[in-house]
Amino acid sequence: MKRLTQFTVMLFLALSCMGVEECDDGCGTSKAEKADRAQADEQQLLYQKTQPVPKMLYSQERDAITQLYLARNKNVYTHTIWRGDTSIIEYDCPSIGYPLPYDTSLTNPLQAYGNGSAYTSIEMAEPNGLFSSKNSIATWARCIGPEGRIEAIYIEAKLTAFPFPLKVNYETNRVTRAGPASYSLSMKSEEEVKKK
Repeated sequence: MKRLTQFTVMLFLALSCMGVEECDDGCGTSKAEKADRAQADEQQLLYQKTQPVPKMLYSQERDAITQLYLARNKNVYTHTIWRGDTSIIEYDCPSIGYPLPYDTSLTNPLQAYGNGSAYTSIEMAEPNGLFSSKNSIATWARCIGPEGRIEAIYIEAKLTAFPFPLKVNYETNRVTRAGPASYSLSMKSEEEVKKK
């Protein structure tokens, strides 16, 4: 059976090459394609010499993402509003943390496929142990109810969560800040990074 599969693959490759003109170093690679590739490679080498990729001691963006992951893992007080398709505010609530996409998974939604002769890439969990959503606009908001309990609300509208309390005016469809933020990001200076 394995021999038959190998023969089938070789036959397919041979037949594929028959229709390609100037198949001189592998199927589908003509002299013109090789020349284009060589020119593109030469251009990339020039860019690498004159505009090298920077090497950074510190990345503010990476640090910000790290701090946001840590904040998401704590009971950060937020205020969540949601708007309909016409951007009219439909509801708001004091909340805990940030909204969670509805199709976030506890287990990997993708599985490796194949028999071991080919490699497949599958997703890894985020640092918080979840597999983040790629598809859904539906979201869970974790609102703080009148008794102080967390009430999960399923929403298919657009959500925005703020790290500070809001005053919501439904008549004017506007929100304004109503207090200090429950957390903020700390940005390091270049001198602080060099000291470490």
